[in-house]
Amino acid sequence: MKNILICITIIILSVFSLPALADIIPLSSKSIKYYGVGVLNMPKSYKVYEYPRHDADIIREVNYEGIKKSAIVNTIDMRKVSYIAYVPSNDVALLTVELNPGTNWYRVYINQSTGELGWVYCEDDSSFYTYRQVFYKWGKKYGLRAFSDLSKEEKVLYSKEDKTSKVLDEFSYPKFITFTVIRGNWLLATVQDVSGQPKVGWFNWRNDDGTLNMFPNFKE
Repeated sequence: MKNILICITIIILSVFSLPALADIIPLSSKSIKYYGVGVLNMPKSYKVYEYPRHDADIIREVNYEGIKKSAIVNTIDMRKVSYIAYVPSNDVALLTVELNPGTNWYRVYINQSTGELGWVYCEDDSSFYTYRQVFYKWGKKYGLRAFSDLSKEEKVLYSKEDKTSKVLDEFSYPKFITFTVIRGNWLLATVQDVSGQPKVGWFNWRNDDGTLNMFPNFKE
């Protein structure tokens, strides 16, 4: 009887822990295949069109309004929509934007694996963010997470925004990263790692090809 009660308890706890599984945060450089020009923070309900017109065919219709968090994990739409970051508790649902022609229409990547594109209409211009703006908005608040597949040579803090400048420090297993300012593809970072001593220097947060080496952590 005792073993049965333990099993039941585990099952109940597993069910109630499902909402946490809905969170999506990029953990490695392979998490984002199509970066585009920035991201669009999507509402809970929206339509994806084949062309930038309201009379165009609808490719996909997403609606999480009124859905319990525990149900989001198992919805078909959740598996289809390739958010690069999806944290409903923080009102974050980021799709990468391939093209923004200067109107309220955005061409977004709706599948990070295949590169499938679609058009979404968004009246709120403040929903679009460049990656620099992403870091300032959410990286300042939640801190940053270095991608897990960075090489040893990439886990380096420099004296200037230049890889030919003096190396100030290295880090192996960063626990928490904050920054004060961004200049181009560099940010002035403070890294807390297993050594316990904060390490400060310039870190190359974005490569010349536009790919990232880190992302906001979205966890306080």
